[in-house]
Amino acid sequence: MTPHVRWYGEVKSCFHLNLSTMRFRADNGEFGWTRAQIPIVVDVLRSRGMGILGGELWWVQDEATIRSVIPQRHGPPAVYPWVTNRRPGEPWSDFVERGASDTLAAVERFPEPGDLPPDLGGRILYNLTWVSDVEFREPCQED
Repeated sequence: MTPHVRWYGEVKSCFHLNLSTMRFRADNGEFGWTRAQIPIVVDVLRSRGMGILGGELWWVQDEATIRSVIPQRHGPPAVYPWVTNRRPGEPWSDFVERGASDTLAAVERFPEPGDLPPDLGGRILYNLTWVSDVEFREPCQED
């Protein structure tokens, strides 16, 4: 998955003010939202023609510590990613819809009831990676 970081100004202009201010922002500029906020985020991204490439769960232990490896009730810690790849010849609008659908399904599925320890501190947030049609066709080159 190619990361496309959305900075605060872009998120603020893309999302309703309440949604842009009610999110968690990591030091690297990426955002995390609660399970309850994700359907709204997905609707906004879909309405703006943004393709969701995937996402992952974050365990935010405090307002500065983010972990993508999350302790489990039983067994070793786990990572919860999902990816939506654009299919060859797939129209952009179909990819946007499929990415939105895959994301909503992943958020419903992860984490499953009983996955996490009952005494797990902090909170679980959902981080999304999205891209416009132009960004997908002409990815930025890192210096």
